[in-house]
Amino acid sequence: MKTKNKLIILSVVLVLFLFALSGTAEEQGAPPGRSTNPGKEILADLGLDELTDGYFTLLDEDGNRLLRTARIIRVGNRYQTGDNKLYEVYRVEGRTAYARYLRDVDLRAPAAAATAAGRRQVLPVQQGEGRGRIGIYHTHGAESYVPSDGSDSIEEGGGIIRVGEVFARALEKFGVEPLQSKETHVPHDAGAYDRSRRTAAKLLEENPDAIFDVHRDAVPAEEYAAEVDGEQVTQIQLVVGQQNQNQAAIQEFAEQIKRVNDEKNPGLIKGIFYASGNYNQDLSPRSLLLEVGTHESTREQAEKAVSLFAEATTAFLYGEAAEAKAGREQVAGTASRSVLWLLLAAALAGGIFLYISTGSWEKAAQKLRQFTRTEFLSDLGGGPRPPRKDDPPPDDFEGHD
Repeated sequence: MKTKNKLIILSVVLVLFLFALSGTAEEQGAPPGRSTNPGKEILADLGLDELTDGYFTLLDEDGNRLLRTARIIRVGNRYQTGDNKLYEVYRVEGRTAYARYLRDVDLRAPAAAATAAGRRQVLPVQQGEGRGRIGIYHTHGAESYVPSDGSDSIEEGGGIIRVGEVFARALEKFGVEPLQSKETHVPHDAGAYDRSRRTAAKLLEENPDAIFDVHRDAVPAEEYAAEVDGEQVTQIQLVVGQQNQNQAAIQEFAEQIKRVNDEKNPGLIKGIFYASGNYNQDLSPRSLLLEVGTHESTREQAEKAVSLFAEATTAFLYGEAAEAKAGREQVAGTASRSVLWLLLAAALAGGIFLYISTGSWEKAAQKLRQFTRTEFLSDLGGGPRPPRKDDPPPDDFEGHD
């Protein structure tokens, strides 16, 4: 009975606390004209990793905009920009977050950076293992692209599933076996990651070399718009969860994935967002959440983006067909040596034939010179040159006394 009374009292206190926090949308930093119950938002934040309506804006200390995202931004989150400047969030007011600059991130020296930060370096797949498998799944499988799909959400499977299919086909093109789950894990609620965790665990039973949870953001399209290699595409943002034991390794993995994409597809990777949450990344040190554009982007641009991403990712994990390149060079070298030996053998055989037919090496040399000066030039269209006084006599020449 005492326990029951305590629970009742605790419930009343919680309700009063949430009521005291209630206020207008403008007071809480929400967009004007939109009523907001902050107590409800606090409860939602306990289980959701992103807003169901609206988005956060991240500013630097000078008020410059760094990022807009529907993912919930909290104090302590970090953001690495496209030009590899790292910021940390120190204040959040409503849906506006503020971050201070920490440092520039040097992606060219992963081993040194990992050692300096006390992190374990995540290496590509070891040589000799060959090109294996990459897992693809979608925690929010209903997500869609309004311009192409007609809606931002399709319960039976949104446009994000088709983006995953294009990603899978691109991996196949580069010799990788894709393992894609098309489970939608609906509804889009706080339990979605628990449901998708079972999917990720099942994919990992197939021993993929990496696994990607493919999403899209929910901000204006221009936030992710970019031109890569002369084509309009939507950018991809990498998301790393800060609450899992693999966070350091996954950070290194994300940085190196970005490095290779920056080299091959400058502008494709929007940045790396270090967000509160787990995102099931505790299951594998080579796992990432991808935000491929936004609900206002076209699906076609998102499909182009994942195709480019597949090329760079396989280059990092397996090398750019290094063994195949070496094999081609070896074959080319062997072929060149074979042709050389054939030419030498032909020359030797020709020399022996001339020696036998003329009876001496001197006459064989004369015959060869005569051939190059007459027959060979004639075949090339030059015709025989006029005889000169110093020319040796022909084979049928008979001197007179």
